[in-house]
Amino acid sequence: AIRRGVVDIIGAARPSIADPFLPNKIREGRPEDIRECIGCNICAAWNNLSAPSRCTQNPTMGEEWRKRWHPEKIAPKGSDSTILIVGAGPAGLEAALALGKRGYQVTLAEARNEAGGRVTRESRLPKLNEWVRVRDYRLGQIQRMPHVEIYLESEMNAEQIQEFGADKVALATGALWRNDGVGRSIRFPVPGCKALTPDDIMDGKRPATAGSAITIYDDDHYYMASVIAELLASEGYRVTLATQGMCVASWTEYTLEQRHIENRLLNAGIQILARHQLTEVGEGWLQLTNTLTGEVGNHEGSVVSVTARLPRDELFEVLKGKIPVRRIGDCFGPSIIAAAVYEGHRYAREFDTDIDPDAVPFNRTRHKLQH
Repeated sequence: AIRRGVVDIIGAARPSIADPFLPNKIREGRPEDIRECIGCNICAAWNNLSAPSRCTQNPTMGEEWRKRWHPEKIAPKGSDSTILIVGAGPAGLEAALALGKRGYQVTLAEARNEAGGRVTRESRLPKLNEWVRVRDYRLGQIQRMPHVEIYLESEMNAEQIQEFGADKVALATGALWRNDGVGRSIRFPVPGCKALTPDDIMDGKRPATAGSAITIYDDDHYYMASVIAELLASEGYRVTLATQGMCVASWTEYTLEQRHIENRLLNAGIQILARHQLTEVGEGWLQLTNTLTGEVGNHEGSVVSVTARLPRDELFEVLKGKIPVRRIGDCFGPSIIAAAVYEGHRYAREFDTDIDPDAVPFNRTRHKLQH
């Protein structure tokens, strides 16, 4: 378009955050090396929260000066250590990629028959298809590295990990959604709650009766409950989305998506119940309590609980103290995808380096006040 004189300039704000060297890579004929923006608006969220900005695709975003992390450059390896990474989700893939760039010998073992972990599974949900770019970019880069090997359908137990004999082990085994209703506002299991979870839905599990009533209880307040609701509504279920928040997907106000999500749900015929807390679940029914009035209502149908996640850290509990092992990503602390990618990158950057616990971990701006 520029060459034809149609436009003078093309502005690409978020794509330039995801890959600051995007114009150079286009000019050099290297489109396969571009980290494509996935449109998650995490960059906008941290800006709206007055916090250091982050990018799901580019973990160096915001750290160029603070930690001297260059988006394209990374220090060469400091030893001949070999690394086994268990789990090829966003943290595992990013760690393998960055370690590979440093020149380390890396083995990446994934239990499932496809890499990507949560980003692969979630990209199949409504409106999230572009999130698979988190996987595709990293896989494309890793597959060109002869010293980084990926093994699918290769679930490993603690004994096998020890027998493998890697010098260092990183566990990136992710997290699982809870089914007992415990979340941000509910601290103890809801009586009778053995609900379906987003993991169940993504695995293909559904309520026994097609077209029946189902309530999505959201105490996560991000995107997951709404996309699960859209999916089930498209399959013919009578869907209600209940949340203790003041609105559905309240955290997406920071990503500038909340109104769009709410409109999509309403257009799909989904009933929304804000300021309602799940208080009891029975066979074919559930109880919701209005947090403003205290009014209790019984509702028919099944429950999908979208509340909190638990790290899959069983391997760590067995291996710690026996071999050099570390948890990264959701396995260490369930969070957003950007945090998992960041943690994987940080692991690779700091690998085989001495970290002074008393040192300042990042550069800070200092102002001298004149009196």
